[in-house]
Amino acid sequence: MKLEDGEANQGLRIRGESLAAGRLRMAQLLDCRLTDCDLSNAEWELCRLEGVVFERCRLTGFRLSECRGLEVAFRSCQGRYLQLDRCKIEATLFESCQLNESSMMGCELARAVFTDCDLAGAVLSGSRLRGADLRGCTIGGIRASLDDLAGTVLDPEQAAAVLMGEVGIRVVPVGVDLGPAGQSSG
Repeated sequence: MKLEDGEANQGLRIRGESLAAGRLRMAQLLDCRLTDCDLSNAEWELCRLEGVVFERCRLTGFRLSECRGLEVAFRSCQGRYLQLDRCKIEATLFESCQLNESSMMGCELARAVFTDCDLAGAVLSGSRLRGADLRGCTIGGIRASLDDLAGTVLDPEQAAAVLMGEVGIRVVPVGVDLGPAGQSSG
């Protein structure tokens, strides 16, 4: 199966295909489903994605560049080193995905929901995530400023971790003695 540049695809079902290292430019995928596909090191540029589902796909090094979309779902995907570059995709769902060391730079992912995902070491620099829900995800080592995370929903542990990573802010429970120089004593 080969997707063609500039082609409009509606209702397409692709199962178990290798699209690895392929390039796709200016294509439209509407209400399509890719299941158990290998998209590692593939690059899709300037594509329009609406109602597209990636399920159990290998997305290692997969790059979406300047893509636009609505209601795109990634379910149980292996997306280490996934790259979303300057994409604008509303209401995206990432569910049970390995997204460690991924890069989502300069993206607008309004109302995105990340459920049970590993985002350890992910780079979110320059992205707008207003309304995105990251609760319950692993975010250790995430590279994002407070501005990048403005408007996101975090659980208390995530919020504490983010604050501890910013400009030396410490999160210390009430009742813990900070000592004479403001250092907590154990």
